[in-house]
Amino acid sequence: MDTLTLAVFLITIASIIFLPLERSLVAFAGLIAMVLLSQHYDFVDAFKAVDWNVMMILLGMWTLSGYLSKSRLPEYIVYEVAKRTHSYAAFLLSLTLIASFTTLFVDNVLVILLFGGLAVRAAKLVGKDPLLTSMIIGLAANYMGTGLLLGDLPPQLLHSVAGAEFLDFVWFRGTPGSLFLLTASFLLTLALFYRPWFGGRARQVDIDVEKPKDFDAFTAAMALLGFLAFVVLASFRPLLGVELGAIAVSVAIAVAALLETARAYGRRNVPSYEEVIRDMEWRVFIFYASLFGLVGGLKEGGVIKSFLEPIHSFLASHSLLSFAVVYWLSAALSSFVEHDAVILVALVTVKELAQSFAIDPWPFYWAIVWAGTLGSNATITGAPALYLSLLLAEKERGRASWVEWMKITVPFTLVSTTIHFAISLLVLQFW
Repeated sequence: MDTLTLAVFLITIASIIFLPLERSLVAFAGLIAMVLLSQHYDFVDAFKAVDWNVMMILLGMWTLSGYLSKSRLPEYIVYEVAKRTHSYAAFLLSLTLIASFTTLFVDNVLVILLFGGLAVRAAKLVGKDPLLTSMIIGLAANYMGTGLLLGDLPPQLLHSVAGAEFLDFVWFRGTPGSLFLLTASFLLTLALFYRPWFGGRARQVDIDVEKPKDFDAFTAAMALLGFLAFVVLASFRPLLGVELGAIAVSVAIAVAALLETARAYGRRNVPSYEEVIRDMEWRVFIFYASLFGLVGGLKEGGVIKSFLEPIHSFLASHSLLSFAVVYWLSAALSSFVEHDAVILVALVTVKELAQSFAIDPWPFYWAIVWAGTLGSNATITGAPALYLSLLLAEKERGRASWVEWMKITVPFTLVSTTIHFAISLLVLQFW
């Protein structure tokens, strides 16, 4: 095992967590240090370690999400919800449900940007704590991202590492898939938190949300059509024999070409492709690419392989117990380490294990992505998207201590991971 490579990886992850620096810069610097210090890993290896199929999925989905955002459709939906709900509790519950299921298709950071600010404004209007309101939206947005293949990075990592297809998230081995299981655990968790979060004496009030004047129904329709086309094509991907990244980018380019043509022929409200590309989170793109490179260094340096021998017999001989250990260990690590890094390393490790020994990896694959996602809701280091929710709240009510926001996130995480663990054990019996 290349201990220097392992040391660089651990230092990089610790720096991402604790240093007040841009995460993409730290991750990229760590990758460069790993390449320069390792005798077995060079820049060509690092480039090859990046899963460009996943990166193209992200690029395609972010393009469609960019058009959807600039069409002002989310603001229009919130306006319609506010017009039909006459209490803060009903408005917040509606917004929470919309945010949770929107993240099936749209990156959770964008979902929080779209709905978090509006929720904070509503809380301020009725004299409620903006911190609770904003964190509720953040938790909901982060929760359902693993329900389908296109909403967040963990399911795309599962596609990349394990070969999970779009329909596997809907129905897997004759049982309901991730979409239905996460929906069930989310609704049950929300029901348990309904009284402290949404209950009480609901004040009857009209939420002051203005109708977006520049809502562009044509752009929104084209973006939604793009998402629908991707879902259909992704469902038939095994028959088409085309990489998912190629499908995502092709659909995004087709939608962009149609909208650019419409813009050239007089539809001035249509956002330009330049605007959409310019406003993408390229820092996140660099962070994920660097993450792939760092994990590639671990694999090339024999670090992952060195951990396989001691654990393979345990995982092979204790199915329920080993599932529980992998599940709760993934949840615990993801609560304070950036969950995408935990999930990627864990998936690659299990894949190497399955290739070396006669072990069914799928229960562990699902345990990792589910627990990694749900466990990350505990802190802003596990799920950086929650940091955005914290910032939105602090703009209105001042700085919040870690005790204040963890009183919201930690109980929710413990309850949701426990409920989902119980549900997944029931389904596991039929695999």
